[in-house]
Amino acid sequence: MTIPRVFFVGTAGSGKSTLVKAFREWLETQNYDAITVNLDPGAEFLPYDPDIDIRESISLEDVMEQYNLGPNGAQVLAADLIINEVENIRDTLESYDSDYVLLDTPGQLELFAFRQSSSMLVENIGSGLSSMLYLFESTLMKDPQSYASLRFLGLSVLTRFYIPFLAVVSKSDLLEPREIEMIKKWDRNKEELVADLRNMAATLNNQLSEEVIKATETLNLLGESIFVSSESGDGMEDIYSFLQHLFYGSEDLEKR
Repeated sequence: MTIPRVFFVGTAGSGKSTLVKAFREWLETQNYDAITVNLDPGAEFLPYDPDIDIRESISLEDVMEQYNLGPNGAQVLAADLIINEVENIRDTLESYDSDYVLLDTPGQLELFAFRQSSSMLVENIGSGLSSMLYLFESTLMKDPQSYASLRFLGLSVLTRFYIPFLAVVSKSDLLEPREIEMIKKWDRNKEELVADLRNMAATLNNQLSEEVIKATETLNLLGESIFVSSESGDGMEDIYSFLQHLFYGSEDLEKR
């Protein structure tokens, strides 16, 4: 049976790799199993030991030397070269017996979300049984304008892949309880968000944000966020519940 794939996606610093580690460890405490895959050729440090590591096939230093590129150009080309490894990754994944595959994507969001090679990668590795956890960094969600901007970015990523999507506010332990309630309020009621935007200085950015919010409000594509902390373990059961409902019809996995 194809193992469900879970792609961890978000901006640099949102805590993707740390959440991959934390969620895998949480699954292990529940006697479930997960395979970890690193898809970032430029990762200098990972907090977990990946079962499959793209760096073994694509070295950023080799790309820089072979194509005479600087670090930024090499990152872009390396992200595109991953597509050449898709068949090997897929075959290796199929050789495992596990409950989930956790795929850690490149630190720079644009290297994964907005390149055609990534759409091909998700389609070929996902095999029709995949989902995306999109991380919003909590400390950047505390004012209405930043909240709106980050949600728009998440929406643009959602429309690139068309796979089940869970909005995750990461590093929630850095938020005060009142800040969590404020973000929840904006998630539930976009009229409250518009009202808070209007209470800020009247700028073109705020006006544009208000109009986009009004245009997308009825679709509610992103849904309400869950709040997760890799430090405290908060939200891990919520992620598990989402994935279980999606892939296994809410039935618990068999303990290993």
